[in-house]
Amino acid sequence: MKKISLLLSFVLLSSLQAKDVVYDTTTSLLWQDAPINKKASVTFKEATNYCKFLKIDKYANFRLPTLQELQTLIDYKNYKPAILDGFHYVENTTYWTTTPFADAEDEVWTIDFEKGARSTKAIYYDRHFRCVTKLH
Repeated sequence: MKKISLLLSFVLLSSLQAKDVVYDTTTSLLWQDAPINKKASVTFKEATNYCKFLKIDKYANFRLPTLQELQTLIDYKNYKPAILDGFHYVENTTYWTTTPFADAEDEVWTIDFEKGARSTKAIYYDRHFRCVTKLH
């Protein structure tokens, strides 16, 4: 189902005429997919600020995803990276989410796209990130 959705996303993306993004028709989420998503590793605050000010073509209102949103990109049939086909810029490492870890106020949930595993990480260390926005 997700792969069909992703194929439809590329058709819709062509009509959107934007590059560096992937649109998921199932969730109506528009994901950043640019070289920075593979290269940059920053603190949680830096990633949050980057997404806040990001504009891609006519699209704005980007933010870091929640754990639930980022998990929709995992494809356990893939390994290194365990992400849906169609994403070009992904590192086999940990990506930030905005979902706080209930046990520690300075930790948030993350997704490691090597295997699609989730874990918690302190917000002070560098991790990768991928911005998202909701299309209506």
